[in-house]
Amino acid sequence: MLPDIYKYLDYRQYLMDLFEALYEKDPAVSLRSFARLAGSSSPNYLKLIYNRKININESSVDLIAEGANLKKKEAEYLHILVGFDHAKTHKEKDAFFKKILYKREYKSIKALTKEQYLFFSHWYIPIIRELVVHPGNNGNLMWIARRVEPPITESKVRKGIALLSKLGLIKKDKKGGKWRMTKQVISTSTEVLSLAVSKYHRDVIVLAGEAIDRFRKPERDIRSVTVGLSSEGFRELKSRLESFWKETLDFSGKQKDVTRVYQINTQLFPLSKEEKCK
Repeated sequence: MLPDIYKYLDYRQYLMDLFEALYEKDPAVSLRSFARLAGSSSPNYLKLIYNRKININESSVDLIAEGANLKKKEAEYLHILVGFDHAKTHKEKDAFFKKILYKREYKSIKALTKEQYLFFSHWYIPIIRELVVHPGNNGNLMWIARRVEPPITESKVRKGIALLSKLGLIKKDKKGGKWRMTKQVISTSTEVLSLAVSKYHRDVIVLAGEAIDRFRKPERDIRSVTVGLSSEGFRELKSRLESFWKETLDFSGKQKDVTRVYQINTQLFPLSKEEKCK
């Protein structure tokens, strides 16, 4: 049986699994014959693709799809996977990923992937999660919408609550009917998560820049420092930041009578090319 292409995000892994399935079905199939199927004369073609030494081209995708008797929609999905892998910018990658979600939704495979992605794709979803369980919230959606900075629509609040509930991140009490936060966490494949989280980080970094004008100095704390570090010093500083985040999450978990939701960002990134010490 050939592998189900809709279960893949990595076309390289799919091609390798496809070859193994074809070989199991017919031992006469070899790496060389598979390469010829893709229009290549190199017997190492598949290994080069799998090891990311080269990229597959569109014409080879068509040849493989035809040779493996893929259906039209399966062939289209393979082209999307290739585009997703080859995309050079986050915007391009995001566009291909949304096509992947649509195709998977059509096949009803891993339906939750879309919701998991949306959780991080909208910066205000984690904020809604905090506000919907706030003691001051009496179930009025507008109460939440007006407290988000910058404000969002009541419709976004409604959709956000539905999403959080579907993911099991909030739950309604049977008695009082109020929302409460659960300890459930988002779990999905690394590639999906990294793509969604990178978009989330981009959005909140933009919000951080806007906060300079939106809030008075007593309401914010925005700092920046440029330092020189050795490779070992960088690793140690990164470790210290990780400890800080753990302490911050523990500190926030012990807070009572929460009055406001805050966003904390730290960015540690290089501003010069690495210079090797002699």
